[in-house]
Amino acid sequence: MDIRRTLFSIYHHKYGRCFLHLAFWGFFFIARYYIGMISLNPLKVYPKGILLGSLFATITTAAAFYSLVYLIYERIYKKKFYATAIIAFLLWLVAYAWLDYYFELLLLADDTWRQLMMRHNPEYFEYLNRHTGNILLSRVATLGIVYQLFVYLAFPLMIKIAFAFANYQVRMAELSKQNLQLEFSFLKSQVNPHFLFNSLNNIYSLIIHDKKDKAADLVARLTGFMRYSLHETEGSHITSQKEISLMKDYIELERIRLNHTQVTSWFITGEKEHQMPPLLFMPMIENAFKFCPDESGSFIEVTLSITNGLLTFTCSNRFDEEQSGDRNGGIGLLNSRKRLQQHYPGKHTYEANHRDNIYSVHVTIELE
Repeated sequence: MDIRRTLFSIYHHKYGRCFLHLAFWGFFFIARYYIGMISLNPLKVYPKGILLGSLFATITTAAAFYSLVYLIYERIYKKKFYATAIIAFLLWLVAYAWLDYYFELLLLADDTWRQLMMRHNPEYFEYLNRHTGNILLSRVATLGIVYQLFVYLAFPLMIKIAFAFANYQVRMAELSKQNLQLEFSFLKSQVNPHFLFNSLNNIYSLIIHDKKDKAADLVARLTGFMRYSLHETEGSHITSQKEISLMKDYIELERIRLNHTQVTSWFITGEKEHQMPPLLFMPMIENAFKFCPDESGSFIEVTLSITNGLLTFTCSNRFDEEQSGDRNGGIGLLNSRKRLQQHYPGKHTYEANHRDNIYSVHVTIELE
């Protein structure tokens, strides 16, 4: 794990990723040249030709690799544009066949290499002198170019897949660790004697004022809240309905201690259940109750809706700029942003604004 973490730290460094890629293609070039020089190829009597051939093969293979992985796969296929991906793949094959043929013509421009080709491989030399269209059609139609690509790209693709799998394992381990850290941080910051004292004191006050139904409701919410926090956040994901239930309970438990602040919340969901990380939005709601002053004109608004797989969450509150300290919410909101990036890379937006003594957070997520 330490070796993988070291490689990942280098890979994610500003220049580390470029260094690893250049090192790999440098190794690929040297290996191609070495194999060409120790093989039974009669053309190895001309090292310059083998050197140029290895260089051209490295360039074409690198171009094919990056265009296949980062253009066709990442930007087209993964976005489920399957018809476009098929067309792009066919054009990619033709483009590679042409580039490979173009470099072979460059090699034939060298007189020594040309003479060696005519002497040792006259059939292939004659083939290369055909019309460009015939060569491209024959290479693609006979799948010869596909076989060549399979041989050349097998090694870099295996490394790419292995690295992606190892990266996924490290990311999952980090997510598991962060979930545990978040759970402990949440329990320390919320389910503590001070929080329980305030909740129980509010419940006691309701009982004294003969508001037993409201007191019973708060007891049930506090029980459910603590059970959820202690037991149901152990997994990496939880259902959206359970997550919303926790948010509702927390809002009601905090609302009762406020005298002047207007607290409103709306939760709109469809019939379909979605899986999501536990306690994802709790730091944002906690932040709102923590920094909103309990005075006339103060407000806290929390909205969450799930429509056609798109989750939209907004939390706004009034804050006192002189007393609120870190308006960005400190570690809690920072962890939320990291978890959003790790669980929903490229599938979420996060916006935080604070002006006119109003702080708001707006999050959208494309749920699976």
